[in-house]
Amino acid sequence: MIKKIIATTLLLAVFILLLGGCGMFDDAAKLTEYDFGTDKVPTINKVIGEERKVTGISTGTENDVQYKQYTYQTSSMLEDLSAYSAYLQENGWIVTKDYNLNDGVGEMQLAIESADAGKILVISVAFEANQYAVRINKLVGELTAN
Repeated sequence: MIKKIIATTLLLAVFILLLGGCGMFDDAAKLTEYDFGTDKVPTINKVIGEERKVTGISTGTENDVQYKQYTYQTSSMLEDLSAYSAYLQENGWIVTKDYNLNDGVGEMQLAIESADAGKILVISVAFEANQYAVRINKLVGELTAN
């Protein structure tokens, strides 16, 4: 009897965690900006005007650099990322890595000065046919135009 209660309790806990995770992804799909401390970065959903399904969220520190990453599922990768890249560039972001969205698989990267002195924000978007992952890093440094 005790084993049944423990098993049921564990199963219920897993179920609650799964439901909570789904809500977290739904909430992320509705974001209009990525909050990165003093910096606010427009989300891809804000730019394209439609919600894309969020399939993954991660935050943390890697090599002493903070990051946030959101993975989206889409049937219109080329259109989404073309619009996002154009919007960012129109708003002061600089392309820091050449990319070709028509390749279907790759990574685009843009950067801008952070609101925090001596830091820059870098958006890296790894993409493939039906999904892309938007990763934001805040690095120590300055942008210089070539």
